[in-house]
Amino acid sequence: MIQKKLLSASMAAAVLAVMPAVNAFAEETPVFPYFNENDVNGRVTVTLPEGLAAKVSITFDSPEGKAELYYLTDLAENTSATFDIEGRDYDLYDYRIYNLTVAPEGLSVAPYTVSFTVPDGDDNPDSFKEYKYTFLVDDIVSEKDWEASLEDGEHTITYHLKSFTLGDVNEDGKVDAKDASRVLVYYSAASTGADGGLSESQKQAANVNGDKLIDAKDASRILMYYSVISTGGTPSWD
Repeated sequence: MIQKKLLSASMAAAVLAVMPAVNAFAEETPVFPYFNENDVNGRVTVTLPEGLAAKVSITFDSPEGKAELYYLTDLAENTSATFDIEGRDYDLYDYRIYNLTVAPEGLSVAPYTVSFTVPDGDDNPDSFKEYKYTFLVDDIVSEKDWEASLEDGEHTITYHLKSFTLGDVNEDGKVDAKDASRVLVYYSAASTGADGGLSESQKQAANVNGDKLIDAKDASRILMYYSVISTGGTPSWD
């Protein structure tokens, strides 16, 4: 889980899980040098909302090799783009497994990735495949970077801009003694009825033992976690 960073102060107005009207449309050109438009039997559409730009790539695995670059483009926010896809027979000697990656720009979040196939139109009449991926953003506090759903053949991927990394209380991208100290400062202030100064996402990150309290027990768990990291081990909150 990677801690998110907001694009700008104006993002707050855009963090709505509602798709705004798209004001730009692009038909992308493949970078694969042996692309044959006569073999096209599928299309991918990627739609981004206001406030979310991304680098979009499509690669494919085939008998000749893996991760062959097929498309690569920087897609602006509030934009929709289409990518024509060649079909294949899908036998041992002629297949392609396509891999779509949408990596948001300006945000330290995990990219969205998905694999798909497109049949050969000659061998599969009336088999033209349409894949639609619509992206949204919201301000839900979540430990997940994004969540995906499928309805009526359309994929919807919602990025949660207020996600958190468990244990990373000060949101500097790592879990260490500074986070334990931040928990103790909060606990001390809260014990006297004062505001501990943590945002909602920081509170979620601080409550590592899941008891809905932020106290010395959480600080101790964070220090134990950090100790395992420092000695080259694989830490766990379990």
